[in-house]
Amino acid sequence: WASLIVFDRDLSPAQIRNLETQIGLRIVDRTEVILDIFAQRAQSGAGKLQVELAQLEYMLPRLAGRGQAMSRLGGGIGTRGPGETKLETERRAIQRRITRLQQEVNQLQAHRARLRQRRQHEEVPSIAVVGYTNAGKSTLLNALTNAEVYTADQLFATLDPTTRRLTVTDSDTHESKQILLTDTVGFIHELPPSLMDAFRATLEEVTEADALLHVVDLSHPAWQSQIRSVMQILSEMPITPGPALLAFNKIDQVDAERLAIAREEFPQAAFISAHERLGLETLRQRLCQLVRYAMSS
Repeated sequence: WASLIVFDRDLSPAQIRNLETQIGLRIVDRTEVILDIFAQRAQSGAGKLQVELAQLEYMLPRLAGRGQAMSRLGGGIGTRGPGETKLETERRAIQRRITRLQQEVNQLQAHRARLRQRRQHEEVPSIAVVGYTNAGKSTLLNALTNAEVYTADQLFATLDPTTRRLTVTDSDTHESKQILLTDTVGFIHELPPSLMDAFRATLEEVTEADALLHVVDLSHPAWQSQIRSVMQILSEMPITPGPALLAFNKIDQVDAERLAIAREEFPQAAFISAHERLGLETLRQRLCQLVRYAMSS
C-alpha cells in the first residue's frame, strides 16, 4: 500500500488539505520534493540558511489543518526540514524566524556584493557557469581550475556558489589572462518562484557576471528542452546577463547522430567532455574570446 502521493506540480494549501482529507495519505507537491532534495544537499552555512528560509516560507501558509498530517509523518520525501516542533509552533514564532533568516540572507548578499566589488576593482573578468541541474558544471569547474568542488551524479549537488580563478594563455596575443569562474545552483524546468526568491543570493552571481558559460548535458534525452528551460529562467532575471557561450558536455556518451544534430543547430557552441577532459583547451580559448568580447561591448 502507498503511504505517500507525489504530484509533479505545485498545489495550493487548500488542495493539499482537501486531497489528504479525501485520500487519507500524505500529499507532497513538486516544490516540497525540490526542497527536500535541497535539504539533503546543503553543505555550507549559507546553503543551509537559504534552504531553511525556503522551507519555512513554503510551510507557513500550510500550517492550518496539518495536525492530522503531522501524526502520519514518517521517513522519506518531504519529512526532512524544519521539523514537527517548528511546524507546530505558533505562526508568529515562525514568522519571526523567517524575518531573522531574511536579514541573514540580506547580510549574505551584502557580503557577496563586497567580494564582487573587490573582484571588479581588480578588473578580473568573471564568468558564471550555468546550466540544468546535473549537466556537469562542477566537474567542468574542477577540470578547468583544479578546484575541489563537490560533484556527484545527482540533482542539485551544488547549492552554494563557488568561485575559482582560471589562468589562460591567449592564443592570439600570447598574453596570460585571469578569469573568475563561478559555479551556480543547477536550474530546473519551471523553477518555483518561492525558490527563486530564497536562492536569490546564489542567482545574483549570474546577473553580476561579465559573461555566462551555459553547460548542457548532451547525453540527456531532453537536452533541447533543458536548454529552453535555462534560457527561460535567464530571461526572467532582474538584470540581463552578459553574452553566453554554449558548451555541450558528455560528448563521450552520445552517438554521432546526436552530436551532428547539436553541431548543426548550435554551430557556435563548444563540444567537450569534462570527465574525460576532451576539448578543454579549445574551451579555454573560447572563454578567452568570450571575456574579450564582453569587456569591449
